Amino acid sequence: MKRFKKIIAAVMAMSCVMTVTACDEENGSLPSNSNPSGNNTPPESSTISSTATMNESDAQEVAKIDLKVEKLKNPTVKFLSEWDLNPAEGQPLSVAMEMFQTQYGGRIELVRTAFDERYTKLSTMVAADDSPDMFSAGDMDVFPKGVLSGYFQPLDPYVDFSSELWAPMSAVNEQFCANGKHYVGAVGVESDCVMFYNKKTIINNGLDDPVELLEQGKWDWDALWTMMTQFCNREEEKFATDGWWFEGAISLTTGKPYIGMENGKVVHNLDTPMIEKVQEYMLNMKENDLPFPKAENGWRVVPSNIKNGKTLFYPVGTYALYPYNNYIQDFGNMEDVMFVPMPKCPDANEYYLPARVNGFALIKGAANPEGVAAYLNCEMVARDSDIADEIGKRQAFEEYGWTQELWDMLEKVTDMTAEHPVIEMYNAVTPTIADYINNPMKEAYNSGASWIQTRDSIRGAVQTELDIVNENLK
Repeated sequence: MKRFKKIIAAVMAMSCVMTVTACDEENGSLPSNSNPSGNNTPPESSTISSTATMNESDAQEVAKIDLKVEKLKNPTVKFLSEWDLNPAEGQPLSVAMEMFQTQYGGRIELVRTAFDERYTKLSTMVAADDSPDMFSAGDMDVFPKGVLSGYFQPLDPYVDFSSELWAPMSAVNEQFCANGKHYVGAVGVESDCVMFYNKKTIINNGLDDPVELLEQGKWDWDALWTMMTQFCNREEEKFATDGWWFEGAISLTTGKPYIGMENGKVVHNLDTPMIEKVQEYMLNMKENDLPFPKAENGWRVVPSNIKNGKTLFYPVGTYALYPYNNYIQDFGNMEDVMFVPMPKCPDANEYYLPARVNGFALIKGAANPEGVAAYLNCEMVARDSDIADEIGKRQAFEEYGWTQELWDMLEKVTDMTAEHPVIEMYNAVTPTIADYINNPMKEAYNSGASWIQTRDSIRGAVQTELDIVNENLK
């Protein structure tokens, strides 16, 4: 599987991450692990486009990928989002965008909105018969929530999901179906969370190298526990993990999301023994004083403690690799920063990893569904293109300063995630379900609460809400 698609997706997502985290820290709430992107740009800024281009040599290589298609009658696809598919001036154009522009004659026009106001603006525009065309599915809240709200329409009349081009993503796209119709065009799967660390901290504390453990098939919960207990020391203010995403990410290594899709229905897995096992693991972490005590620090996270050798791991998405936010600088010099996937659950039958899709939905009333389909097809072509892969690798080294080690690990993690992806859906159903699951599932890790009591207190309400959702899905 090629990486260039994942690189562009991560760049788009990470450009907004700091705003959401900062807002959540101020109001004392725990951010959802399923939402690492956001931006507070006023929605009044209307539409925006970019004149960024691809360098001539890369453009010539991309031109060799002849799609043999006709120009679009309507070249403009309006994309409602807080982030832009068009790169900033001076940044390289993606392979998919280059093909879309040169072969289809298309262009993506951003209709900007704030992250927290996406659905409000979408609702207003749909109701006013002024619908944009395309909406990101990468925040994992389009299906079924947006579909049940009537904001999206099936892609099937415009995208041939049964074709050879779309075959690699068939199993993933089937998870976003209702009554046999596809409401998300997922063009890739990427890791939702990995474990970043500073290599000097590993060496200075005489710990096993996580990369070597992974290569030896020994990187699991047990290995992580050994490293954490060897490293942590409350008196020296040394803790194992920090950030907002560990709880949800390690839970998904069990292979079971808290809320997921099975046989066309939304279901909960609150009573699954594997969920109870991961909650017990997190409770033991809290009882042994291993996590950074966010509650004692005003619910603030301190990524710079990775560079300072005070925190062992910082679980976060791979968008942290990119220099457009503070994460990579907080973790240390590029040559000292490394990451591995979430550790394997020892009792799981496969190496399951937290995943999110990179894809888009077609907005109800869209004026240019053909343009949306054309862009999605370009994304799928670029996804498995050797030319795109080589361009992506060169940009990673030249533009972002990556090491070969970082590139190789991103490839490995992406392949591992694609083999056994687990997608969490509690943010994608209803706001009520999100409220029932988001903070309660983190309480064992953050406050030492009993998962059994927490689960028993929310199970009935969760099932009642899901019954309503499943009835509406019919």
